[in-house]
Amino acid sequence: MQTRSEGFRVTVSRPRQNRRDDIQGLRAIGALLVATFHIWVGRVSGGVDVFFVVSGFLLVGSMVRELGATGRVDFVAFVGRLVKRLLPASLFVIAVVLATAPFWMPQTRWSSHVVHVLASTIYVENWYLAWSAVDYLARDEVASPLQHYWAMSAQVQALVLLCLTMTVTGLLLRNRAERRERTAIIVLVAVFVLSFAYSVYATATNQPVAYFNTFARIWEFALGGLTAVLLARVRLPVIVQLIGGWLGLFLVISCGILLQVSTIFPGYAALWPTLGAALILLCGQGEHRFSVRRLLSIKPLNWLGGISYALYLWHWPLLIAFLTVTYQTQASFAAGSAILVASVLLAWLTTRLVEKPFSKVREDRPWRTIAVGAAAVAATTLGDGAWKIQTAQAVSADKLMKPDPGRYPGAAVFDGRYFAADGRVPIRPGPLWMKRDVSPLYAKKCHQDIDKAGLISCTFGDPGARRVLALVGGSHSAHYYSALEPIVTGQGWRMVTFTKSGCVFATPRTGTSKNDRSCARWNENLMARLTELKPDIVFTTAAHGKDGSREHVVPQFAERWAKLTPLGIHVVAIRDNPWFRNDIPECVQVNGPDSNLCTMAKSDAFAAINPFRDVRSDPRIHFLDLTDHLCPDDQCPVVAGNIVMYSDRHHMTNTFVRTLAPYLASALTPIMADIDHSRTASRQAGVRR
Repeated sequence: MQTRSEGFRVTVSRPRQNRRDDIQGLRAIGALLVATFHIWVGRVSGGVDVFFVVSGFLLVGSMVRELGATGRVDFVAFVGRLVKRLLPASLFVIAVVLATAPFWMPQTRWSSHVVHVLASTIYVENWYLAWSAVDYLARDEVASPLQHYWAMSAQVQALVLLCLTMTVTGLLLRNRAERRERTAIIVLVAVFVLSFAYSVYATATNQPVAYFNTFARIWEFALGGLTAVLLARVRLPVIVQLIGGWLGLFLVISCGILLQVSTIFPGYAALWPTLGAALILLCGQGEHRFSVRRLLSIKPLNWLGGISYALYLWHWPLLIAFLTVTYQTQASFAAGSAILVASVLLAWLTTRLVEKPFSKVREDRPWRTIAVGAAAVAATTLGDGAWKIQTAQAVSADKLMKPDPGRYPGAAVFDGRYFAADGRVPIRPGPLWMKRDVSPLYAKKCHQDIDKAGLISCTFGDPGARRVLALVGGSHSAHYYSALEPIVTGQGWRMVTFTKSGCVFATPRTGTSKNDRSCARWNENLMARLTELKPDIVFTTAAHGKDGSREHVVPQFAERWAKLTPLGIHVVAIRDNPWFRNDIPECVQVNGPDSNLCTMAKSDAFAAINPFRDVRSDPRIHFLDLTDHLCPDDQCPVVAGNIVMYSDRHHMTNTFVRTLAPYLASALTPIMADIDHSRTASRQAGVRR
């Protein structure tokens, strides 16, 4: 989810009459947009892009002026100012969230939370979220209370890179004083063009990653810097200032209303709010009574702009804590108003008691400031590390535990049509391991990532066995590894795996995203490999539902199977498991294992009539249905025999899958035996002939 980060309040000294109070007002508008859209609308506003431009206007513009006037940009002094302005409030909020999280955050989130704390502390949260965007199993993670630190991470990285660029430019031009500022402007234009072009490309090919990518965002800071350069050289007519300023404000305010920012930014669409901010900054030269500058300079907006950085820091963790404690997806107007008021109050206190005292630190000793900042970061990291160690120890103990089948029967409990958890027995996997209890194929490096097309293959069972079962498909096929492995081994077969996140085994469909294209290529590569390997059985998933919807048959599944059976390959397709609307580990942790809030009606998950009935004509296609071991009677529970069944909304825990092995064996073993018998008979007949 997008969040915003305000520009650092590092300004160039100016006479009092030239002070731009409207910039504080613009910050206030941006802060209110971000907070209100997050709290009540449940989407993003584009406000973060406005603040990127403001930061560029103040800081990058000052770099160009400094380079032109002195021939150099003091990189160390610049970093020292960033540390002094940014770190105190930022680390204070992180420390408060870290200290209070155990009291309101479900344990199922702790493992990921400590990573977010570390990433936010060292300003790489944007790259961690970019990685999560391509980690298929992390896509349904509940928002972190520190997720909004991605914007500050991107901002710091972009500004440091731009400062380095200007520093190097100054070194190269140290003997050419007359060309320094002009060359700096040319360099800034080049940065804008290259970054914007890359942003458009990255957004078109992999938007979720591009959203957090610093290199796809630098152009926004460059735009702010170029606006400052232009402002110093151009005096706009009053009518242009009036129209341009109000147009800019319209663009800033309307962006989140008219555009779905989180799914189309930062490419071309990000020009909407960034040009709006640039227009406001550029057209704020005069003080005409009808100008937008007059509106943005009023005292309430100036006061709010002065605390906007801390307001940004506080509103998101307060919102996430409220939604977590109340188990809601969106705040009501009353609750949201309380969150906003609390955020403003905390922002004012943080600015007054934390941020302002540090702002008085002398700037003539930047190394000392940087050293103190580094020590504070290290202290926060150590605190996070201590929690991480404790969490890791608990996870390791839970991971190594082998549940007693007598106390943890899992799917076996459905034989008696009883699926409630025994409150006297702690459920397994435990809350810290629940979300990570996935197919071992991930840890064995036998599963392909969602954005890659190469085949990854692993072999299990008897490596010299004549009979081969190929486990193919997406993450729901990978589920069944732990249930299939003992079956294959017991039958003296060999199992070869070909699985990939977010990509079912089907005829490739046309798609524009990077993931769609990689899935299509992977399917073609897989088909070629299966044609060469000619396994006896291809085991995969069949029809499936999605996002809480009822299952349906995907025509491309059957099309792909029809290409295998003429090769003598049998297809065993297993009916998919339910797709829930809630995150199951979180629901179980918050509401308890027996809560109806977590379960799903069987009729909502599965079609009343078997959807495979129309594709049974080929004797080499076999359908397995374990629905009765997932959804007994008319409900689909989430805890079976004291074992949590799902690690998220639709992936089964490995602990539960192991308990499905006997039922999968009773359905699959006869098929394997028939294939083995018929092929042995055919071979013997060939020998006799």
